[in-house]
Amino acid sequence: MPKLFGTNILIILLAAFLFFVLGAIWYGGVFHDQWLELTGVNPDPEGGAQVFVIGFVIVLLQALGIAGIVSMAPNKGLRGGLKVGMLSWLFFALPISAYAWNYEERSVTLLQIDAAYLLVGYLIMGAVYGLLRKE
Repeated sequence: MPKLFGTNILIILLAAFLFFVLGAIWYGGVFHDQWLELTGVNPDPEGGAQVFVIGFVIVLLQALGIAGIVSMAPNKGLRGGLKVGMLSWLFFALPISAYAWNYEERSVTLLQIDAAYLLVGYLIMGAVYGLLRKE
């Protein structure tokens, strides 16, 4: 099976899929009403499936990025994967979310919802790589 960053492409696709499913649960279920109210997003987007295809591509790019960082990390296994997920969230995802929150004058609650989703998603991807990636 082909590899990217020393990681089997199926593992990368699994990590992306799990992150995408988390988003469906997070925004489509747990925080659905609150998120819609805070963002003003139309629950029935005009783009239909296109919105979700683009969303999956965005998630896949993040999964590729985490795979690349995991491949360079000195610590391997579950602990190493979780560490990469946490640090990637702390130094990349959280600041980008906070930057948007700051300049777009959005609700702190929205920042918390989005940042927590990214944290859980990055930890899931890190765990997948830590557990399934073989050197």
